[in-house]
Amino acid sequence: MRPARAPAALAALAALAACGPAASPPATCTSFTYSDYGACRPGGTQTRTVLTAAPAGCTGGAPVTTQACTELGGGPDDPIAAPGEQWSWVGFPGAVCGNGQPTGLGVNPTTRSSDLVIYFQGGGGCWDGLTCLQLDLAVNVRSGYGPAAFAAEPLRAASAFDRGEPANPLRNASYVFVPYCTGDLHAGDAVRTYPWLADTITVHHAGRANLAAFLRRLAPTFPGARRVFVTGSSAGGFGAQLGYQAIAAAFPAAEVHLLADGAQLVQPTGSIWADWRSAWNLALPAGCADCAAQPGALVTWLSSTHPARRFGLLASMNDQVLTFFFGYGLDTTSFGYATRSLLDGRYAPAPNAHAFAMAVSTHTMLGGLTTTTGPGGVALRDWVGQWYSGDPAWAAVGP
Repeated sequence: MRPARAPAALAALAALAACGPAASPPATCTSFTYSDYGACRPGGTQTRTVLTAAPAGCTGGAPVTTQACTELGGGPDDPIAAPGEQWSWVGFPGAVCGNGQPTGLGVNPTTRSSDLVIYFQGGGGCWDGLTCLQLDLAVNVRSGYGPAAFAAEPLRAASAFDRGEPANPLRNASYVFVPYCTGDLHAGDAVRTYPWLADTITVHHAGRANLAAFLRRLAPTFPGARRVFVTGSSAGGFGAQLGYQAIAAAFPAAEVHLLADGAQLVQPTGSIWADWRSAWNLALPAGCADCAAQPGALVTWLSSTHPARRFGLLASMNDQVLTFFFGYGLDTTSFGYATRSLLDGRYAPAPNAHAFAMAVSTHTMLGGLTTTTGPGGVALRDWVGQWYSGDPAWAAVGP
C-alpha cells in the first residue's frame, strides 16, 4: 500500500498542473530609439537615454547610451564650430563663476535662418554677507556652472528652444544659453569678500567680463546674423537689459531686439540700487545720466537711443519674487504700484517699448510661452511672435 500524500504536496501538484506549459521568456531587445546626446561631461563622455525598444515587451539588449566626446574649445577670438540643431557646451577658460572656477556657455546653431537668440539664465542675486553667505540668494555662486551642470540643465527642453513646436515663434533661430553663476545680474566686474558673523565668502562678480569674452567668439560664430534677439528670465532678464548695449556693439550689422521676462526695472526701496551698483561695479550707459539713481531710466534710454529696435517686457504686476528682491518684503501691492509706475512712465511713452503684463503674483512667463493667455484673450505666443517678426500690431497688453 502506498503511503498517503500530504495535503500540502497534493496542493502543490495541483497548482503545477493548472499552470500548463512554462511561459516563454521575453525576447531580447534588438533595436532602440534614443534622445539626443547631452553635453560633453568632464572626462570626455556624453550620454543619451533610450526612448523606445523593440520588439514589444522585450528586455535587456545592448543599447548604446554613452560615447566619447571633446568639449568644444578654441581661442579667445575663434568662431565656435558646433554641430547643428543640438546643444553643445563651450568652455571659456577666461570666464569664471562666483567661486572663481571656469565656466562657459551652450550653443545650438541651425541653418534654418540667420536669426540668433541669446538667452540669459536667471537665479537671484547677492551683494553682501547676508545675501551671499547666510541666505545664499544667488544660484551657482558656490557650486559653479560647467559642462555637467549644463548636461542636466532643464531649460534646454523649454518650449522657447523647441524647434519641433509649431507654436514656438523662436523655433527657426540659432540659440545661445548664457548660464548664471556670478550673483550680479550678469553685469558685474568685481571680486568682493563679504563677512558674515565669523565667516567670509569671496565672490567673483564677473558677469560683465564673462559677457565680453563670450561676445568675442559669438560675433565671428554668427557673422551672418541680421536679427539678434536678446532675452532672459528673472536675473537673466535684468542681464539682458544691462548687457544689451554690449551685444548691439558686437553685432553692428544686425537688428538687436530685447525681451525681458520677469525683470521689470522698478525702483528698489532704500539704498538697494546703490548697494548693487557698488558691490557689483555696475557699468551703466554713459549717456544715461538718470540711470545712477533710477534703474527704470535705462528703459527710456535704450528705447530712445535705438528707436528702430523693439524692447519688450513680460511682467507679473505683483511678482512675489521681485517684491522681496527689490526690498518690498511681502507687500506685493506696493510692488504692483511700482510696476504700474514703470509701465506708465517708461514704456507707455515709447512707441517701440511694450509690455505684456498680467495681474498675478507668479514669477516669469517664458516657461509658459506656448500655453499662457493674457488680458483680452491675447496668447503670449502670439504677442512674442509679433515682437519677433516686427508686426506693426505689436502693442501693450495688460490689466
